[in-house]
Amino acid sequence: MMIALLTSAPMAAAQEPDSPGSSVAAVDSSTAASAVSRPAVKKKHVWPAPKGEIAVMGMIPDGDYRLFGATVRCHAWTVGVEYDRRVGHVLWARFDWVAEVIPLLILSQPKVANFWGGGMTPEQELVPGVSVTPIGMRFLYRDGKKIRPFFMGKLGAAAFTQKALSPNATYANFNIQASFGVQYALNDRYDLRVEPFQFFHISNGYLAPSNPGMDQIGWKLGFTYHLKNGRW
Repeated sequence: MMIALLTSAPMAAAQEPDSPGSSVAAVDSSTAASAVSRPAVKKKHVWPAPKGEIAVMGMIPDGDYRLFGATVRCHAWTVGVEYDRRVGHVLWARFDWVAEVIPLLILSQPKVANFWGGGMTPEQELVPGVSVTPIGMRFLYRDGKKIRPFFMGKLGAAAFTQKALSPNATYANFNIQASFGVQYALNDRYDLRVEPFQFFHISNGYLAPSNPGMDQIGWKLGFTYHLKNGRW
């Protein structure tokens, strides 16, 4: 019996339960393996929504129409600088105050015109001018996104080096604009801005006996620069 007990003792001692350390190591290794195999979640880029923007835009005419005006063969080309300042939110859109200065305004009109601006000869002449529109507003949707559509309206004045649209009209005129466009973010500071529809109106509001008025449909193209929030 003593010999049997001595023989079975080493076999009994060899049957030990798994140590706690080995089970923890196994769990840790499986967790690490699953973490390595899980793909990383890429964060969606959020584009800046600055308080102020400056845009440099150029306008090319598509044609003249008779909505409020009476002229024919009158077109305008412009290059202007626009400032947009965020005010708040209206109708699910960002609401901006807008002001624009157009230092380059070229008006093409008949060289010889009658009282109401109708061309008497086929010749055209170019009349330079400037425009300032301090009263404007913009509704910009999807603020902070890569593509942002907007609607805009502006009111101001335009002055030319000679009487515009008619020899019996005035040097100074009112300038009314309305447009629809889209801003496309190129990076965090610059946007490409396209306005496929631009309504451009010039008239003197009967400050003179002759008030032909010009209605134009055109399109605008330019770039927008985002000002830092600490700046104006």
